[in-house]
Amino acid sequence: MSIDADRALQILADLGGLPAVSFHEGLVSDYVLRAIAELGLEAKTDQYGNIIVRVQGTVAGVPPIAFMAHMDHPGFEAVEVREGALVAEACGGVPPVSLTELADVEIVERSGARRKGRLGGTVGAPEERRVLVYTDDAASVPLPAAVVFDLVDFERREDLLHMRAADDLAGCGAILAALHGIIESPVEGDVYGVFTRAEEVGLVGARLMAQEHSLPKDCLVVSLESSRELPGAVQGAGPVVRVGDATFTFSAEAEQVLHVARRSLLEQEPETKVQRQLMSGGTCEASGFAAFGYATTGIAFPLGNYHNATTEGGIGAEYIHADDYLTGVRLVEEAARSVRLRRTSPAWTRLAAVPAGPQARLRETA
Repeated sequence: MSIDADRALQILADLGGLPAVSFHEGLVSDYVLRAIAELGLEAKTDQYGNIIVRVQGTVAGVPPIAFMAHMDHPGFEAVEVREGALVAEACGGVPPVSLTELADVEIVERSGARRKGRLGGTVGAPEERRVLVYTDDAASVPLPAAVVFDLVDFERREDLLHMRAADDLAGCGAILAALHGIIESPVEGDVYGVFTRAEEVGLVGARLMAQEHSLPKDCLVVSLESSRELPGAVQGAGPVVRVGDATFTFSAEAEQVLHVARRSLLEQEPETKVQRQLMSGGTCEASGFAAFGYATTGIAFPLGNYHNATTEGGIGAEYIHADDYLTGVRLVEEAARSVRLRRTSPAWTRLAAVPAGPQARLRETA
């Protein structure tokens, strides 16, 4: 990994201090744009606020690869004041308990200013998922405003990184960290870093990009996510090569880039841990791009307290394993250099050539 571990973790800590929900990603996007500019790269922001940065390759004919993560996290959007309280709408998969029980929150203004608040149960029809938010002088809150759970921004507790929103700031952080190494040493094909909006309310930013072909049609799209820990995808055993999600299975050819990258990491450091699993706990942006004909794959960080829902039915900070995150940074950087070699993975070469002996036997016995 070209960037040192402390710096890679600091990027994630910085992002953790920038609360965001769908449609209110400005604090995160401002940081991403600054980080890209500090690398000497020029970012493009599309009409929807998605951010795209391109590192130009050195060899013609190598397909481009894009690493994608989203900047939002489930929470609420305060939209009106009613009888001295804010009325807020749920954005994404908030813990069910937050719709019925009291819970501490922070109201985040576009400037980044935060004020304390408390959820006070649903208002209106249950299917509207609207809640009351009590705070001092609610009428003075500039609306609309993001409402997030009052949880730790970022804290390392031994090997675990606790955050209000590891999903998907860990993906954003891993891409930004990997870009340091990608620009230090030229890569053969074009590499894109993509940071999207409004993923938690239906992959909206990513699907609009796919619909408008914001990335070249031959681009291999790698979705980075923090995804619910599952059997076979456990914390501390490495980032997960994600073969699919709750909606689709992904592209075998795109996935081979990650297998070649994993093999390279193992040659450099035999103790490197990388897992492979179907992460069926949710739908990620790879599916959004797959629906528009792109070859996709994914990298996932096994996640505890998915969407801030604890196993006991409460609300808590999400957490990932530090080693999974740091190895994920290395995997992204190595994958950027492995696109041309994707058909040299052991599985691909073994299956792409049928031995002559069995061929002859089949002819003889047909």
